[in-house]
Amino acid sequence: MSTDKPCNLLLRNLPSVALEEIMEVSELVHYDLREYLVEAGETIKFVNFPESGVLSLVSRMEDGTLIELATIGKEGMIGINAALGVDSSPEVVFCQVDAVARRLEVPHFQALLKKYPEFSIICQRYAVSLFSQVAYTTGCNRTHSIQQRCARWMLHTLDRCEGDKFPLTQEALAAMLGVSRTGVNLAAGLLLKAKIITYVRGRVTILDRKRLEETSCDCYVRMGNNFQDVMALSGSVLPVNASGIF
Repeated sequence: MSTDKPCNLLLRNLPSVALEEIMEVSELVHYDLREYLVEAGETIKFVNFPESGVLSLVSRMEDGTLIELATIGKEGMIGINAALGVDSSPEVVFCQVDAVARRLEVPHFQALLKKYPEFSIICQRYAVSLFSQVAYTTGCNRTHSIQQRCARWMLHTLDRCEGDKFPLTQEALAAMLGVSRTGVNLAAGLLLKAKIITYVRGRVTILDRKRLEETSCDCYVRMGNNFQDVMALSGSVLPVNASGIF
């Protein structure tokens, strides 16, 4: 077994004995862009702890439209419902940026929660943090401009990626923000004109992070602060990316 510590922040903060057993019973898996991990209403078979990439928690409307509720990366997990005794999810989870995750079968995951109270506590804390992110996102989508929300979304994606580039189509961003493509085109166009980003062949490059933060609404900082406050209560302050919230 490898002794390397995982990149996932939840796992990194576990006692070594718990982490060693998780590493033994889990497997590393790769998820491709747009690959679905969870479908609404289906039984949750696996719990995933991302090591890299970006995953989107979305709600599917009656007409098939997907509205993003939260983004999840190496700071979190997929399948939190299983930690709370719920075996399915009304939401959908798919891969927004190619990801690698440490995956456990739900029975193994639930057995480890019972065996290691610290693991259970940190998962419960994360559930609170994720609920807050969904609440902030909902409020943000109701009150802030498309440009502010676009900047916030790009910052959250950037924090979870390596480097300053990530794949993005205008259609995908419009769907994630719950707005028209015309609105996204206008907001992204302003960021392009201001030379805050470049956009070439479906890939965004962040040229000026500081100005992108200035363009974003304060939800970006508030979400990050909430994450830090909630997760610190588990007994360990999770490390913060030097260039971002996570």
